[in-house]
Amino acid sequence: MPQNAATSPRRRQLLEAAVSVVAAGGMRGLTHRAVDARAGLPAGTCSAYLRTRAALVQALAAHVAAGLTEDVEALGRRLASGPGDPARATAQISDLFVGWLRDRDVVVTRLELTLEAARDDELAAVFTQWRERLLDVVEEVVARTREVGARPHAEAVVAALEGVLLAALARPARGRRAFVSRTVDAVLTAFAAGPR
Repeated sequence: MPQNAATSPRRRQLLEAAVSVVAAGGMRGLTHRAVDARAGLPAGTCSAYLRTRAALVQALAAHVAAGLTEDVEALGRRLASGPGDPARATAQISDLFVGWLRDRDVVVTRLELTLEAARDDELAAVFTQWRERLLDVVEEVVARTREVGARPHAEAVVAALEGVLLAALARPARGRRAFVSRTVDAVLTAFAAGPR
């Protein structure tokens, strides 16, 4: 995951440990003590940086969302450098998803936080920026093949691709790349072939 330059090394260490804790035990396992233990730091270190569990959850969400936003921004730049090439766009989106799956802990933590955000409006707001940017990128691709309705179409594509990511997690690691490539291609082809 890309590093947020504004985050101190110790805070980054704690947040990366929190990612591991959530990936291993879900949100119920996320405690200051568990983060300290995973980071190999003295008890009380995490609570010195993030006083409450709510502060820890918010910081973790911001940490994960910052990495996702950077990845989506990079995808947008790559796609902008070669517009009008659907095969290239499909390959770039597949590469993004495969890249995310290489860091399984981040993907699992993101999914856990997304479920938590369904019950917490403040947490949901943390993920809005990266998801909106992903929608913007996909909308730009969709707009090249559709005359109207690009945004709703992009929302459907992103929702389908999020399902691909979830399905890929359940597969053996060695088969994920092939699964993602063919499934992303199938999803994008199906949406492109739909009514204009």
